[in-house]
Order: sequence, then structure tokens, then C-alpha cells
Amino acid sequence: MSSALAIAGITQLLRDLLNDGLVDNDVATIVNTNVPVHALPPDQMLAQEEDNAPALNIFLYHTEVNAAWANQCVPTRNSDGDRINNTPLPLDLFYIVSAYGTADLHNDVLLGYAMQILHEHPGFTRAEIQTALNPSPAIAAGLPPLLQALADTGLADQAEAIRIAPHMMPVSEKSALWSALQSQYRQSATYRVSTVLMQADYPTRNALPVLTIGVDNTGPDVHPTLTPALPQLNRIIAPALQSSARLGDTLDVEGFALDGTNPRFTFSHVSQEVAHTINAAVGGTARTQSVTLPNAAASWAAGMYSLLFSADNGGNTQQSNLLSAQISPVMTFPPTSVVRNGTSVVVTLRVTPHFFPGQQAMLWLGSDGATAETVSIATDTMVFVFGAIPAGTYTARLRVDGVDSWFIIKDRPPIAPDFAPRAPIYDPTQVITVP
Repeated sequence: MSSALAIAGITQLLRDLLNDGLVDNDVATIVNTNVPVHALPPDQMLAQEEDNAPALNIFLYHTEVNAAWANQCVPTRNSDGDRINNTPLPLDLFYIVSAYGTADLHNDVLLGYAMQILHEHPGFTRAEIQTALNPSPAIAAGLPPLLQALADTGLADQAEAIRIAPHMMPVSEKSALWSALQSQYRQSATYRVSTVLMQADYPTRNALPVLTIGVDNTGPDVHPTLTPALPQLNRIIAPALQSSARLGDTLDVEGFALDGTNPRFTFSHVSQEVAHTINAAVGGTARTQSVTLPNAAASWAAGMYSLLFSADNGGNTQQSNLLSAQISPVMTFPPTSVVRNGTSVVVTLRVTPHFFPGQQAMLWLGSDGATAETVSIATDTMVFVFGAIPAGTYTARLRVDGVDSWFIIKDRPPIAPDFAPRAPIYDPTQVITVP
């Protein structure tokens, strides 16, 4: 988190950014003099203008509490008034950048460069903040005490990145702003810098967690429980480090109380009237179970499913919570046909499982995509009409109801002797050649 010096630190970062940008673009040669960057109230800049030297000014005219961060902040004190947290103050800062000069076009030149510099630099990295506010000891020794103190802002270490964005204002609001500043209107642009997280560094009280309940730490006197315990699903593990499974694959499921007789899983498609109940694989335990998807392409559909675990216990059927499972489409290569029809390319291919009426599908060849033609009955054939795609071989990826085909190999085995993990690659089998 940042300290109370964070606001001054942001202003100084903006000053340095603009000053470095003016130097890099050699603006001094264009206007025939050096151009300083100030951080003064606009009415004080009028006195600076009397020497006819052009200048830029950046002024903090407004602050707001960032609502998104404020809603996540925990209370500072408990019911007894003890300080339990140093709750951060999340702020968005609003700046007005204005140009000052008396020669023709100087104001336009300076404001143009300032806006371009800020447009090309939409934020500050941690390294930039550290370099600007905490320079080397040799450089810091020559700085004024105020600038030396900015090394303790903590901006480089706060959780939120610092972003710069234009803040559009109607002419009426900007006119009202200049009236409130009691200064003559100048060419200007307004920006919002977000989000600064200012936090005090006061001691807090934080009680130790409770280990046992009972007299003299003898343990709990009452054990609240459900008899028998209800099953609970925690995680679904797809094969090959993928996020989805294909028909014929086995899904591993982790949870609690997954025992009982006749353990089974029910898959319900979230948008199609497709539901299947499959017995769990033999050898499951109360913590882990496995289920193998049948290779029944005509009765299953690709897409998102709700997964439910059921088991019989004491003559009753007990059901778990629901988790989301993904069934991916599988393309048959080579495609049935790839035909160039004038300026269009028509791709016809077979898929597993079947494509059902009402499903949404998209095929990408490289970065070019096309939507599947609608069907009236479930079918294993899909047709895509692309625009003018150059001839060549493209990586193909199919998405059906939000679930992608496997076009990336993620579980590449390590290579001896160091057995370091290998980066994923595009699957060389998932390609389509366009004539």
C-alpha cells in the first residue's frame, strides 16, 4: 500500500513523464526555448507567463474514492473499538494539463505533445515508479528534501497498478472548472489516474485462531454434523492438463463423502435437453471418484454441463452440489471438403459429438473466424463459410457453446537430463489447408 505521500508522488511521476517526453521529442528546438513542466494552481501560472516563456502545467483539481475498491475494504475497528485493520483509502485522481505561452501556436504545440505523451503511456510500471521516485543515492543527494521524501510513497509496492486515462468533459463543465479555478481559460486536457491505495501504518490487534473448544482446551463438547454426511464436489480434473474432456475420456473428481453404494454422476447440458447418468468407475473413495464418458456421439452434445454426484446411503439417495464440466468438440481431419467459391472459402467437416439445433459454433482458421450454418436436426457435419482467406495451412480451432476443441498440447513430457517442464505448443494435427 501507499503512504500519504502517494498523491504528491503521482503528480511528480506525471511531471517527469511529460518533461522526459518533451526532451525526447526535442520540443525546445521547435519553440526555441526550454519548456518547464509545473504543478501549480492555474492562477499562479499567470505570473509565470509574464516572462513570455512557454510552459506546461499539470494540476490536481479533484479526487474521488474508488467505489470498486471501497466496497472491498474491511472495517478498521471491531465492536470494542480496537484497531484490527489499516483500511486503505482508494483514490482516483483527476488532473488538468494546460499549456501556457504568448507566441503564436506555442500553446497548440505544447498541448499536442502532452496529449500524445500521455496517450502513448497509459500507466506506470513498478520499475518506472521505483526509478523516478527512488533514484540512486548520487542523484537523490542533489534533490530538494520534498522530492527525496517521495521515495517513501510506496507506490511501487501497492497491489493496484497505476493507470492513466483521458477524462472527457463537456465544454460547459470545463468552462465551469476554469471559473472555479478563478483563472483565464487555457487550452487543456483532463485525465484520471487510478487507483492510489493510501494506507496508514498503525499497530493492529489480531486475535489468534481458535484451536479447540471446551474447558481447559480439552476439545469440543459438541460435534455438529449431519448423519450421514452429504457428498460435496470440490474439483473436476480433466485429462492432459486441459480444461475440458472429450467423449471416451476419464474425469477425476475430488470432494468429500463421495462414498456409499451405487455411486454415479449425472451430466446435464446447460442449454440442450441432454442429460446422462453414468456409474462411477470402480475403486473410488470418499475423497476421489472417476467417471469415464461413453463414446456415444449421437446422444451427447459439446458444451457446458452441470455435474451432480449421487449415492445411496442408509436406504436414501443423497446428492451433491453442482459443478461445471466441459465436453469439447473433436474435429475429423482432413475435413470433408475445403472449397474456394469465388471470394469465399467453404469448409465442411465432421465433428464428435453431434451438432444440435440451437447450438452456437465458431471455426477459426488462424485468426479468421466463421459461424456454423444452422441445422434442423442433430448431425455430425458442420458447414462454415469464410471470407477471402489466402491459400495456406492454418491452425484450426472449433468452439461449440463456449467450449473449445483441443488445439494446444499442454502436457508435453520433459526432456532429460534436467527434466524441465516444456512450454505448450499448437497441435500440429489440428490444421486445415486452404487451396
